[in-house]
Amino acid sequence: MDLLFHEAALGDFVLTFPLLRGLGGSVTVVAPWSRANLAARVLPAVSAMDIEMFEFVRLHAEGGPSHVSPAVGDLFAQADRVISFISTGRDAWAANVKRFAADALCCFVDPRPSSGWKGHVTAWHHEQLARQGVDLADSRVTAGGDAEGPVLVHPGSGGLAKCWPAERYEALIAALREQGHMVRPVLGEVEQARWPEERLARWRDDWGAVCCRSALELLPVITGGSCYIGNDAGPTHLAAQLGLPTLALFGPTDPARWSPVGPRVRVLAPPDGPGTMDWLGVEPVCDAVGGLLGDTMPVT
Repeated sequence: MDLLFHEAALGDFVLTFPLLRGLGGSVTVVAPWSRANLAARVLPAVSAMDIEMFEFVRLHAEGGPSHVSPAVGDLFAQADRVISFISTGRDAWAANVKRFAADALCCFVDPRPSSGWKGHVTAWHHEQLARQGVDLADSRVTAGGDAEGPVLVHPGSGGLAKCWPAERYEALIAALREQGHMVRPVLGEVEQARWPEERLARWRDDWGAVCCRSALELLPVITGGSCYIGNDAGPTHLAAQLGLPTLALFGPTDPARWSPVGPRVRVLAPPDGPGTMDWLGVEPVCDAVGGLLGDTMPVT
């Protein structure tokens, strides 16, 4: 059994899904509960535990706990490998875990590529594990989604600079609907907290947006879609990993490193390198949606 610890944001977490698939056996993911539970629902060999449990928090203390509960003790004792995205391997957390998982191979992964790394972040993860004796199996994702479902449009991201302007998303939705396509706008927690009430009301009441409070609420919405359009954000990475045709809109971040991973992903990014999101007009996005889905796009 593998034991994996992770506590970064949704997008970074979903980018570990290829690794979780590639481990090739049962994995217990210890992460913030909503994300650990998300992985358990998406990946059949994964079970979830909450990293905010007091016993896991105590592992960061110098000297650490002298003992853990039988359940957590058994978890460490049964682990063949402990893979950590939260420790350097030279800190108190690593020393404490090595005491409780004395027979396990402990591997430490820096979640963010070094400045000189030229490849994708998933290759960065895999390369670090390979250097520590962990070989990963093929982790390709099969096609998913519902070919008869709506085109999903999610305008948000935790990073404001990564958001295509909301006005252009509105123009995109109008253009796709004028072409006869079913479109379902989707709003996440960030937009519901950040946007002015007037805009939220317009999206909810006039545009029929689905409001999701967590990735777990978002999961069935995505699986029911035929296509997904969004920024460089966690939900976009999730859509790609669920196998949906995914159109990712990039600006300040580098898609060579951060593009979503899935069987049918298309990225629109500034031709001259990272820049602001206002580089992209509505028409190229409409064209890319049509090219991504072809004749399979649902019409009313």
